[in-house]
Amino acid sequence: MTKKPIKIVIISAAGFAEEVLFTIQECNKKSSKYEILGFIDDNTSLHGKKIKTFPVLGGLEWIEKNSSEIRYVLAIGDGFIRKKIIEKLNKKVKFETIIHPTVLCHESSSIGVGSIIQPYCIIQPNVKIGKYVMVNFQSCISHDCIIEDFVSIQPNVHISGANIIEEETYVGVSSTTKEDLSIGKKSIIGAASVVLDNVKSTSIYFGNPAKFYKKIDIHNRPKL
Repeated sequence: MTKKPIKIVIISAAGFAEEVLFTIQECNKKSSKYEILGFIDDNTSLHGKKIKTFPVLGGLEWIEKNSSEIRYVLAIGDGFIRKKIIEKLNKKVKFETIIHPTVLCHESSSIGVGSIIQPYCIIQPNVKIGKYVMVNFQSCISHDCIIEDFVSIQPNVHISGANIIEEETYVGVSSTTKEDLSIGKKSIIGAASVVLDNVKSTSIYFGNPAKFYKKIDIHNRPKL
């Protein structure tokens, strides 16, 4: 018996949402797994408009008014915002894990619910990826890493073996880490940084080698 496609809605109608739409469409070329209903976004000026032929259905309130069988994907690049949205929503809302068909993931590794793994990523053995994580295209996560909930890994990042990246951390495009280190929660690694030592929580580091720049005020977090 042919399975019915999963009805799915993309939360956000910004640029990254279009990238996630493309990934879902690529998944459909393999198995027709999803029925894409459209986008939701709290920007009311987008409501009723179409993005790549799919409608912007409304804001977050749309979720409460529609079927509990619909699944959602958080297409937002900043884990801090992803977490805020999760906290707003009913715990019964179902989230889908989206993995592009080109991703290479070792069978010993795991990926948490609501995470998005974009094209041409490599996830090596014994990696644990948490919930609502975003790994953008052409990134590699080496063996025995732990990537905690709401982490955002931008394109072309290389995480070396046995790293721990704590929750809500943002790793900028084309950054690299040395093996056996930890990056504290809610931190930001600037683009093209080379991280050779442990990173403190709620801190900004950047450069080659990456150096401490300043602490982050979590109530006035810089825009990413």
